Amino acid sequence: AAALFAAKKAPVPGITGFRKGSKLMLMALFPKSVRLLFILLVMLLGDAASAWPWDFQARLDRAGIAYQVPQSGKAILVNIPAFELIAFQDGKPVLRSRVIVGAPWHRTPRLQTYVTTVRFRPTWRPTPSMIASGEYRDRVIPPGINNPLGLAAVRLGAGMLVYLHDTNRRELFANENRALSHGCVRVQRWDDLVAFVLDMDIARVHELANGRRTFDAPAPPIPVTLGYFTKFPDASGQIITYPDIYHLVAPSALSGKADN
Repeated sequence: AAALFAAKKAPVPGITGFRKGSKLMLMALFPKSVRLLFILLVMLLGDAASAWPWDFQARLDRAGIAYQVPQSGKAILVNIPAFELIAFQDGKPVLRSRVIVGAPWHRTPRLQTYVTTVRFRPTWRPTPSMIASGEYRDRVIPPGINNPLGLAAVRLGAGMLVYLHDTNRRELFANENRALSHGCVRVQRWDDLVAFVLDMDIARVHELANGRRTFDAPAPPIPVTLGYFTKFPDASGQIITYPDIYHLVAPSALSGKADN
């Protein structure tokens, strides 16, 4: 026992600066090669963890894609040609969802805006342009699964009639070409988006969305970009070229830069 006690107190040969009683004492039980590999692994993991948030932006920069990912806080990007919504937290993509965007004759606008509220169980009334087109009559659709806005809608800058919302036609997310709406953005993972915006548990989102009340939940002013990038990284980081669905980019200049 005395010999063991002495071994615990003695400095470990071969490790410069090793102090008595250090928590690194356990490392001395492994061969030097294993210790070195362990230290190298820790260093690599640390570097990767600190550099990862910048890697997405670096990939955009290398591809000449003119989108700046906010490196702190939350942000939302809808890439219209990709039919995709990406939510960012501190520069990292944390949510990707299929979306349905405006048809070429009812384009989703390209702009910078922000979240204002989340409306649970919204009612829906056709916009004046929808009524004028003769496609819809002026009436209010009650809340529920048959409502065109679905069970929740993320509302944007004051007065905007473009929302990020659920839909009563969820089967359309299976389509490859999803330029189908009158300008609003229908989100397949609407519940995950609402949970992200409100920092709310997904179970609570479902509870409110399937409840009886129609109400607005205040939301932080998360920046939202409705952008148009014909080149953009997919979930694996590969740069994908998307069709120029609104014919906004010259054929010789399909660079992926925003046409805003």
